[in-house]
Amino acid sequence: MSLFIKHIPCPKCGSKNNLGDYDDHQYCFGCQYYVHKTDTASLRARINRGETKQSDGTLISTTKDIPQEAMQWLLKYNITPDEINKYKIKWSNPSKVLVLIQTNSYWQGRNFGYGQQKYKSQGMKPLTIYGKGGTVILVEDVLSAIKIARTKEFAAIPVLGSSLSKEHEVKLIKCFNSIYVWLDRDKAKNAIQIKNRLRSKGITSRAIITPLDPKEYNKTEITQWLKS
Repeated sequence: MSLFIKHIPCPKCGSKNNLGDYDDHQYCFGCQYYVHKTDTASLRARINRGETKQSDGTLISTTKDIPQEAMQWLLKYNITPDEINKYKIKWSNPSKVLVLIQTNSYWQGRNFGYGQQKYKSQGMKPLTIYGKGGTVILVEDVLSAIKIARTKEFAAIPVLGSSLSKEHEVKLIKCFNSIYVWLDRDKAKNAIQIKNRLRSKGITSRAIITPLDPKEYNKTEITQWLKS
């Protein structure tokens, strides 16, 4: 269901307040002018309506004080202190996890504690957008999304794994006409499968296959791969 925002002037018929501005589209009740919003602001508004519900007990306690080992891991991928603050990357001391993303009903983080599991998570995976752009890039992880957001030309969404759920696919194709898939180098088959699914729905899509993971490239290299 669309969320009504306000009435505004119509660019087609010139009426002063016949155009209904909704979170995902605009519709004129006078001349029937219609436009579907495909920008990142629209997507953010839509997905946030479903991602900001009260926690069902999956939240994890965190602090801004990140220990040296975890900070060195972030620096390995050139994540800056400003980006750590902007994207609210925090440390969970009881769990020994660097929490990379946390909503009211989900968290995922890099494990620095016990066990062989590289990443830990709990809850329902959200759709979270990083950056702005008419084309959105699906990546596996938060750090890759942050690196792509630096281009200021492309938006990125971490799927928090190597698959795209049907529910998230439906949301994305309603908001974007162009969706690229850039998973880590060992998941090329998954990227191609997702690309083919999106193309079958009429979406412009590419699978970007590279020798390194997206988070291992700098801004210039990322832009070159996305535009090549």
